[in-house]
Amino acid sequence: MALPLLVAAICLGDICTLRPSDSHTAWSLMTQYLFLRLLPFYTSTVYTKFITRCKDVKRTQENLLLRTLTANASTEYGRQWNFESINNREQYVEQHPVTEYKHYENYIQRVCNGEKNVMCARELCFVAMSSGTTGKFKKIPIFSGAIKQFMTNLGFFLNFIAVHMKGLQRVAVLRFKAKDRFAECGVRMGPTSCYLSPLPPYGVTPQGAGMIQNEHQQCYVTALFILAVKDLQYIDAMLAPMCLTLFKTIEQNAEKLVTDLRRGRLSEELGVDDDVRAVVNEHLNADPSRAAEVEVELRKGNDRLALRLWPHLKMIGMNTTGEFESSARLLRASFLKDVFIKTLIHAASEGNIGIVPEAFKDSVNEPSSYAFSHSTVFLEFIPEENIGEVNPRTLFLEQLELGKSYEIVVTNSNGFYRYRLGDVIRVTGFLHQNPLYEFMYRSGQLLSVKAEKTSSADFYEALRLAEKNWNGKHLVNHTATESPNIELIEDFPEKVQSKCYFLFIEVTHLDQNKSCILNQNEKQMRLAKVYGVCRANGSIAPMQVVQVKEGTFARLKSIMIKDTNNQQYKTPRALRNPELLTFLLRNDVSSTSFH
Repeated sequence: MALPLLVAAICLGDICTLRPSDSHTAWSLMTQYLFLRLLPFYTSTVYTKFITRCKDVKRTQENLLLRTLTANASTEYGRQWNFESINNREQYVEQHPVTEYKHYENYIQRVCNGEKNVMCARELCFVAMSSGTTGKFKKIPIFSGAIKQFMTNLGFFLNFIAVHMKGLQRVAVLRFKAKDRFAECGVRMGPTSCYLSPLPPYGVTPQGAGMIQNEHQQCYVTALFILAVKDLQYIDAMLAPMCLTLFKTIEQNAEKLVTDLRRGRLSEELGVDDDVRAVVNEHLNADPSRAAEVEVELRKGNDRLALRLWPHLKMIGMNTTGEFESSARLLRASFLKDVFIKTLIHAASEGNIGIVPEAFKDSVNEPSSYAFSHSTVFLEFIPEENIGEVNPRTLFLEQLELGKSYEIVVTNSNGFYRYRLGDVIRVTGFLHQNPLYEFMYRSGQLLSVKAEKTSSADFYEALRLAEKNWNGKHLVNHTATESPNIELIEDFPEKVQSKCYFLFIEVTHLDQNKSCILNQNEKQMRLAKVYGVCRANGSIAPMQVVQVKEGTFARLKSIMIKDTNNQQYKTPRALRNPELLTFLLRNDVSSTSFH
């Protein structure tokens, strides 16, 4: 008995030195303490292995590939492509073509029907639904062992949190519950994050109230518990748009949230299920003093709101790159001014692609470069100039060149082989032999009316430069399309004069009392590259700009996800669906054109 008592006494003393929050339960305190104290032993091992393998990425990648092919050689797919005969990566590339999603649809449906050993030898555990950027959700089978593989990258992810979390103050985790869906075989379906990154037991939101299917209700309940805690030190928001939605919920429901905090009960106006309401009311304590503090800070406006509400906030973790950059910049200009923001991982439903290998650079002030996750997926790369080809040549990881752009091709452990991911990256440096990169755009979201192929990265760069002259106004979201797609819409034929782009933008003003309508000078923007040449010679007409009402893109999201509540949703940057384009046109607040 003496030894256990001694250990307990030492742990209790250690806990006291870490200044635990008063709002902790015994369970949340103990799980967070174990996380904080045991994590360094794991992360140091992960980091050491990662750096060692960065020094010989060719060997690391080929060993990973051969292990994957050997493990699945007895599957129907493995026998069809004769995996057993493959001895090296060059033979693999010669023997198996580059693939796209349609190549796997029949195999995936059979897996969802319950067939075994079709494309992967392991047991099916989950069916991930992709973010639906193209308007159609893809089904991505996840087999047993995926969580263990995810931990290979999670070591870095958690280490960044541990570096900034020095005590046992509270942590907030923003998650949505996807609509309950099941494959034909009974296996659950939903966003990958629901399976790999659930709500932790030490978060401020209690488990029974932390995964609500309705996004507005979930944000409200999450906001209520976050606001109730003053000594919050970390927020895991996953994606910048999710974080923006949370703070917009706080802004738009300030009076109701303060009232609920003061009473210690959830508003009857919020139509949550009775069991959720019971959990919220059980864990939410009436706190007139904290309610008064929150009320005072909310009345001061959005500027630096996070640090005024939570003076000890050390870090917010969320993806700020690519499609999420505009939301991140808007947050940084208002709610999250002076807050340390960190992008941690580049991942897709098909696998972990990269991690950010350093801990102390703010991801909004200094855009992060990822290091490829060389030990989780086998990687190939299509040079940018060859992306349009059906079966393009590919390069291996150690063959990438500084400053050049490539589309990523992955072979993973879940039955996808030489699969075109669609993410286009640019190499920015090297960590030993492992290239560092930045995300550029999705290859399937190029716009073209004269074979000029304008990427979403080109659009965003032009918008970002224009935004500098908007005098307090900020870009909320955007999408674009080609004029032939508008011509198909009968209600708006007068909008199309000749071949051009249509750009839809939503703008907000940091001062809610001022107009957010852009004037003519603020709309000056130029796209370069081939588009610029086409504009100069007159073969493409000036871009038609449609500024939409505030909240339009939030409603667009609701339409596209069809109540699935997919927390991985990304706004499509090239939109061609006539119904969705009609919706945007009907929310027009101003229309003009500029070069």
